[in-house]
Amino acid sequence: MRFVLTTLSIVALSPIAAQAADLPPLRPTTEVAAQAGSWTGFYIGGNVGYAWGRDGASNGTGTLVNVNGGTAPYIFNPALGNGNGFTAGIQAGYNWQIKHAVVGVEADWQHLNSKVASGDSAIAILPAIGANFSGGTSVSTDWYASFRGRVGYAFGPALLYATGGIALAETKVSANVAGSIPTSLFPLTYGPLGFMNASERTLLVGYAVGGGLEYSLGAGWSIKGEYLHMGFGTNGYNLSGSLQSPTGFTGVITTHVDIKPSFDIARVGVNYRF
Repeated sequence: MRFVLTTLSIVALSPIAAQAADLPPLRPTTEVAAQAGSWTGFYIGGNVGYAWGRDGASNGTGTLVNVNGGTAPYIFNPALGNGNGFTAGIQAGYNWQIKHAVVGVEADWQHLNSKVASGDSAIAILPAIGANFSGGTSVSTDWYASFRGRVGYAFGPALLYATGGIALAETKVSANVAGSIPTSLFPLTYGPLGFMNASERTLLVGYAVGGGLEYSLGAGWSIKGEYLHMGFGTNGYNLSGSLQSPTGFTGVITTHVDIKPSFDIARVGVNYRF
């Protein structure tokens, strides 16, 4: 009787054992692993960094118009150097992950303390009135923003990505001109003719490209390191103002200068993903 029961049990369990043998071994699938560390979703965060700015200036020309008649043109070399400064701001965006590929959009706004000035770069001799002029040019950038796409590859908790899009920046260009005029020929001495200070703020539109590495810390938090290059092309500025003269000489000074700003930015940040 015991032999009969044992035989029946083996016969009944044989199909189940055969089906179990055909099943693949249990292991975490790549889809489950991807879902566990997915980059999909909205995120917001902040960043700090440093910007290396270059504000190339060229084509410096100007004219002094005497209200009593006559004009006196001048040419100067508004040489500008590097406008480096610290940057800090916020960013927000959205990611979509498909297996290892990650695409997204991001917008950011940044404070920037970049300023560069040229001293005594404007030098001119005006034969019409026998005067000498000197002056300078300065460029400052207080903030910038960008609207960019991101394309990346996720491996483990890391995301390597490239980014590019539109950049905006508000730039202030200032010019100052000071003049002197002969007060005595023997000996030749000069006295103050007058001065002019003028400035103009402009919203510039350019491009931003770069890349970075973001690392997930879990619970929605991540840290990142990023590099951006921003360029804004050449922009012309026309500055004018009344001549402020202690000698009573009156006139209007107009100055034109072309500025070509660009920035290289390295920054680190933190994001929280919802």
